[in-house]
Amino acid sequence: MLTSFTFNPETVSTDYDEADRLYFENINLESVLDIYQMESSSGVIISMGGQTPNNIALPLHRLNVKVLGTSPEMIDTAENRYKFSRMLDRIFVDQPEWKELTSIEEATRFCDRVTYPVLVRPSYVLSGAAMNTVYSQDDLANYLNQAVEVSRDHPVVITKYIENAKEIEMDAVAQDGTMVGHFISEHVENAGVHSGDATLILPPQDLDPETVRRIEEATRKIGNALNVTGPFNIQFIAKDNEIKVIECNVRASRSFPFVSKVMGVDLIEMATKVIMGLPVDAYPQTSIPKDYVGVKVPQFSFSRLSGADPVLGVEMASTGEVACFGRDKYEAYIKALISTGFRLPNKNILLSIGSFKDKLEMLPSIEKLYRMGYNLFATAGTADYLQEHGLPVKYLEILRNEEANQKSEYSLTQHLANNLIDLYINLPSSNRFRRPANYMSRGYQTRRMAVDYQTPLVTNVKNAKILIEAIARHFDLEILNIDYQTSHRTVVLPGLINIAAFVPGISIQGSHDLQTVTRASIAAGFSMIRIMPMGVDGSLTDARALKIAQINSRQGAYCDYNFSVSATSTNSEQVGQVTNQVGSLFIPFNHLSGNISKVAAITSHFGSWPTYKPMITDAKTTDLASVLLLASLHDRKLHVMNVTSKDDIMLIALSKEKGLKITCDVSVYCLFLSQEDYPQCSFLPTKQDQEALWEYLSVIDIFSIGSLPYQVAIEAKADVTPAVGIADTLPLLLTALYEGRLTLEDITSRLHDNPKQIFELHDQASTSVEVEVDRAYTLLPSAAWSPFAGKTMRGSVTRVMFQDKTACLDGDLLMDSAHGKDMSAHSLPPASPEAKSTASPALHPRPDSSHGRRQSLLSSRPINRIRTQLDGHQPIIGPTSAIAEDLGPPLYHPISTTSTSPSLLELLSRSPFKQRHILSVTQFSRQDLHLLFTVAQEMRLGVQRVGILDILRGRLLCTLFYEPSTRTSASFDAAMQRLGGRTLPISTAHSSTQKGESLQDTVRTLACYADCIVLRHPDPDSSRLAAKFSPVPILNGGNGSVEHPTQAFLDLFTIREELGTVTGLTITFVGDLRYGRTVHSLVKLLAHYAVTIQLVSPSVLALPSTIRASLISSGQLSAESTELTPEIVAHSDVLYCTRVQKERFEDPAVYETVKDSIVINNKVLRGAKPGCVVMHPLPRNNEVDEEVDFDGRAAYFRQVSLWALEVAWSG
Repeated sequence: MLTSFTFNPETVSTDYDEADRLYFENINLESVLDIYQMESSSGVIISMGGQTPNNIALPLHRLNVKVLGTSPEMIDTAENRYKFSRMLDRIFVDQPEWKELTSIEEATRFCDRVTYPVLVRPSYVLSGAAMNTVYSQDDLANYLNQAVEVSRDHPVVITKYIENAKEIEMDAVAQDGTMVGHFISEHVENAGVHSGDATLILPPQDLDPETVRRIEEATRKIGNALNVTGPFNIQFIAKDNEIKVIECNVRASRSFPFVSKVMGVDLIEMATKVIMGLPVDAYPQTSIPKDYVGVKVPQFSFSRLSGADPVLGVEMASTGEVACFGRDKYEAYIKALISTGFRLPNKNILLSIGSFKDKLEMLPSIEKLYRMGYNLFATAGTADYLQEHGLPVKYLEILRNEEANQKSEYSLTQHLANNLIDLYINLPSSNRFRRPANYMSRGYQTRRMAVDYQTPLVTNVKNAKILIEAIARHFDLEILNIDYQTSHRTVVLPGLINIAAFVPGISIQGSHDLQTVTRASIAAGFSMIRIMPMGVDGSLTDARALKIAQINSRQGAYCDYNFSVSATSTNSEQVGQVTNQVGSLFIPFNHLSGNISKVAAITSHFGSWPTYKPMITDAKTTDLASVLLLASLHDRKLHVMNVTSKDDIMLIALSKEKGLKITCDVSVYCLFLSQEDYPQCSFLPTKQDQEALWEYLSVIDIFSIGSLPYQVAIEAKADVTPAVGIADTLPLLLTALYEGRLTLEDITSRLHDNPKQIFELHDQASTSVEVEVDRAYTLLPSAAWSPFAGKTMRGSVTRVMFQDKTACLDGDLLMDSAHGKDMSAHSLPPASPEAKSTASPALHPRPDSSHGRRQSLLSSRPINRIRTQLDGHQPIIGPTSAIAEDLGPPLYHPISTTSTSPSLLELLSRSPFKQRHILSVTQFSRQDLHLLFTVAQEMRLGVQRVGILDILRGRLLCTLFYEPSTRTSASFDAAMQRLGGRTLPISTAHSSTQKGESLQDTVRTLACYADCIVLRHPDPDSSRLAAKFSPVPILNGGNGSVEHPTQAFLDLFTIREELGTVTGLTITFVGDLRYGRTVHSLVKLLAHYAVTIQLVSPSVLALPSTIRASLISSGQLSAESTELTPEIVAHSDVLYCTRVQKERFEDPAVYETVKDSIVINNKVLRGAKPGCVVMHPLPRNNEVDEEVDFDGRAAYFRQVSLWALEVAWSG
């Protein structure tokens, strides 16, 4: 099972169904551990999720989580500056000088030695956060303080920044430290621009071969030193053929998809294979055109970020990316840029270039703009420079506060505001000193105006140069063959039809062969099958045999199906009784059993079988000629099945030429297997016959499967299953498509169009088959034997849509139950009075029945997938006998994970309660309570629908009670069983406690057996002590007279369920408030709500002073009394009564004086609100009279049924 874990839904927006489980959670150590334990995962792949999973690789490893791929120690080596630097020194790979900062003085000395500029960054940087280039000592102090504030737990590093150097990306895959694939791409921008904001070119166009060689050599060394198994990315900086490593990420980088698409090699697939230990072809051949370049450009959203300066730097600012292909880098670049929404200039271009170096570098490009006829505008310094070099330019300037007397023709801001500028090239000077935060330069103001007025803006000199060159080349931008690239073709076909589905046990009562065949059929892309009436040991020749087949089919079919009836020499009248229940008549001559020996014996069938019903035969040679003659004499349509010889296909071709209503099919096995492959199989065509079948392909109307694969399996002495041959069909045909022997139209017409027309089959709306074409793979052995196992195929079924649902994905069935229908009587006239059906009417559940409700629940999106069973074993689907069928649907269905609603699974996936000790209600916030109650409600509804959920299947809960308990222990036991788990009750009266065993030893022992322990103990410190020594969660079921969290949660949930809300209520606590631990916990929980609280108790049983003080400080306490007065009762929405606990009193006389001092009875309730709720945590003595039990306001027994809350958090 594959579980996907991400915090960004957008990352899986197009492929959300690739994983069996999909969690949306913040990626941190706790959440990963929760999911890892809940799913009982066999391993975790962290190399596909960016930097965040890498940060927790080592902690996961130290907690015994199996991290697949590169060792977490090696990942930490790459991430840790010291370790990585020492490794690079050891393998003689160069790197920029760097130093870890501990003080400004130390940093200053280092920067003076290496000279400015330098790069300041905190460790484990994500997207360049707090990473900056500094050019002076003042800059250093400011940046250092900023970086430390961002990441206080990690050291800060200063690195020598190399100016005017090219940055180069290396994306590679290695297996046990040996590279199996790599690609190099170059950045357009110089180093200093974050790789996420950089423009990438692949294949590289301007790299020196020596630079490439050195990069490849360094990559091999690093991959080997880190013993990488999986993907990794290295960023290099190159200048004058000298390379230095910037960083190495032992994970897939953001450029992996771009590289894979451009080069036609799926690096992620390669990485996944090496991680999982599967065979992989090292350095697969690439076949890209000669003039072919891919360019990836960033997509920015500065217009949505008010005030942001749209300048590229070391911090990532882009929000997306676009890649395009071209015949050179300029064409690809301009296509990609246009794809981001960038508008090419029509007339006016504004230039503002800060540094002299950039002016000098841009001059040739600006001259090109002038020669192309663009009107050039420039700011003061840039205008002077261009005019000095003979370029006419119009001067624009921005003055402070835009003085009123400034002429609009010279106003830069008015030109931008009036959309008079088509392109603004603004190249700011390097920020060599830190300006105050509130300082806004003129350059920033104009850049911001360009963004706000949607004027195309370029702020990088390299981007400006490549853009101008691309414009100068005047590309026509016509769509070319190189404008798209895929690793394989994906084709969507209509739902396919198998007109000859062989079911060996078709006439055997209780056979599950039909279920096996339909499961295999839907997985292979066949959404409709016509079932052959001939089995191995029997045939459908009369109403009795057909009834058996119909009963068998009602156990569940995974695709639509259509029955036929078989002709014999004597059953022409008998088949008339089932005309309305079958789709066609089959006349057998060459089947496994039940064949007709003489053509004359079937003459009566041609006269009696309805003309609107198809007739099928497998006659050959002279028998075929005779049957064709009979069909001609009766002017009947006839379909010839399983043509295998040259003579027969030529005869059929001649008959068609003469105008006979003849169609035919050929088993797919006959096109790919011959007697040369299996000499013992005389039923296969000879090599010459096979060649003739290909030659007469235009004569063949339909491709079928039939019984031929089953016969081949028997002769090959293989394990025979009913599904044999079904899964081979499409891969064989798609391989022939790849080889050029078939077209897609050949396949579609013969597996859908023609069968549908010839047999007048029903339309299957919202049904389709998605197949991959041209992708090579080796057909592996499976449960269903195949003669083609081990051979290379070039096509496969990836997805089957059936009845507007994904029925099968990559061979895995997704349907929660069998939805196929019997379509034998589709669009046929009603049966005549003489031909009455002998089938019993189907029994359906009443709309209001529980079975009906379960079926409606199962119609929702499935949670777990069902692996396609092709081994012929009996699938557990439904009733297995005629008696069960006639009695209708079963009362109970097998438990499966499909009974759990998706919403409940989603809630559980983000529960903060997993693997936590529950010792006190103070651990919970209002938000936690809301989630807890929502989960409990979902559980209740789920159990009401299906009886038992399996959320806690395989989990064991231990109940350890040192005090008597009925309700609490029983509710935990019931809840665990309702949710699929088990309980282990421990009676301390008969345990080692009687021998003096300590609580901590008992807990340690039970933790070896159970996944969670519920503890009730008279010692107030018991729960804390147990939690200290327990490796599994402890649930506090009562610690002396201090707290009872589980009961308090249940009480609060009951109040909400009974009254709809908690907010605004008046809750009166009555009875033993001193020792009532449920009261203590509930009062603390009510602090999250705006409620009014009244306290009624004898003075000796008053609420503890600390809890009372909290009520006073919160303003919730409104009344205190030693008597339950009518006024208090009248104001109460909830009367919460507790038992006076005899076991808490040291002096029995005191107990006797207060035990029955306050009693709730019908007399008391006369003055209560009609909607008041009476609650009691139970057990009770006399404090609530039994007569109150019959009052509708008494909720204490209803509360017992709300058991789900007891384990909602442990779920």
